[in-house]
Formats: sequence, structure tokens, C-alpha cells
Amino acid sequence: MEKVYWTMRNGQQIDVDLMDENHLRNTLKMIINNSNKKVVKPVVKEFKFNGEIAQEMHDAMIIEEIMGDMMDEWYGQ
Repeated sequence: MEKVYWTMRNGQQIDVDLMDENHLRNTLKMIINNSNKKVVKPVVKEFKFNGEIAQEMHDAMIIEEIMGDMMDEWYGQ
């Protein structure tokens, strides 16, 4: 069977088979406590264009869309 290592707080790795009962108990408690914590990360919806031409094309498309809607309203379509 493949060896499994646990990384301790200080960064040292220890073979799980060599951990004493108290260390295993504390490790399990830590895993359970961490799994019960709900991590809420805010969703950031941000899009960035890579380059001036891409930004200009997007801006032109938005203006064309707005103007098209205005023209439809103007001519009653």
C-alpha cells in the first residue's frame, strides 16, 4: 500500500501510519471543524478586454445596439 503523509502546521510531513492516537484524533477534529466552516467568497463579475482595439469594438457594438433600439422606437417598429 502506498504511503500517505500528513503535513503538519510547521510544514513537516509525517507518515500517517506513524502518528500516535492523540495526533490522529486532533487531526480528525481539525478536518471535521474545517469541513463545517462555510467559506463564502464573493463573486466578482468583471471582464477586462486585452487591448485598445477590443475595447473600442465593444464600445462601438454597445452604441450600435443602443442606437438600433432608439431607431426602432423612433420609427415605431
